[in-house]
Amino acid sequence: MSSAEQNLITRLRLLPAVLGIGAALLVAGCGAGQITQTASQVPAVNGSMGTVKQIAVRDAQLAYPTGKRYYSRGDSASLIVTIANSGQTADKLTSVSSPQFSSGAQIVGDATIPGFHAIAASATAASPATTTSAAPTSTTGTSTTGTSTTGTSTTGTSTSGTSTSGTSATSATTTTAVSSDPNLPVGTIRIQLVGLNLDKLQAGQTVQVTFTFANAGDLTLNLPIAADRSPRSDN
Repeated sequence: MSSAEQNLITRLRLLPAVLGIGAALLVAGCGAGQITQTASQVPAVNGSMGTVKQIAVRDAQLAYPTGKRYYSRGDSASLIVTIANSGQTADKLTSVSSPQFSSGAQIVGDATIPGFHAIAASATAASPATTTSAAPTSTTGTSTTGTSTTGTSTTGTSTSGTSTSGTSATSATTTTAVSSDPNLPVGTIRIQLVGLNLDKLQAGQTVQVTFTFANAGDLTLNLPIAADRSPRSDN
């Protein structure tokens, strides 16, 4: 066998190895550049989300009204939300308020969020509380704010901060807390906004809600109404 034939056979034997190395480098390059279908995707949730310091509020929304298509004046509305604490120090949700619900809010259950843990609020309506109400909360004073998003679109920074003098209005809503409920699983609370001051609130509209935490401060989000989960009737 001639020298040229031997070189040809050697090159043919090396060809699969070279192609394999090239394919591996191409895959590694794609991974490093995050050229994937999921690299630019956002969470598929209907509610609003935002962060303030170590506290993250996720998928926050009003429960769909029971037995009808909209909330009427004077109605109460339950909140659906998950609150996560990414820090080592525990925090606590101390109050919830909304300018669209003038009778305040109720928090049922232990709203403490331990470090590296989360709590969730279900859509079950809270029972009327009999404990002493906490001190009224208002929009005056300084507070820490975070950024917020609604669904998959950004709504900008939260709307709390230092109060302005003059004709600015304050919210005199009161949050009533019930420390425990034997029917609630661990890590679960109930939040209910009380006394809608609008004639009608329906799907497609949003409500401004401020979550106040003992350490992290205030986070204001625009909350949508959750989708109707009842079966659709065929006409």
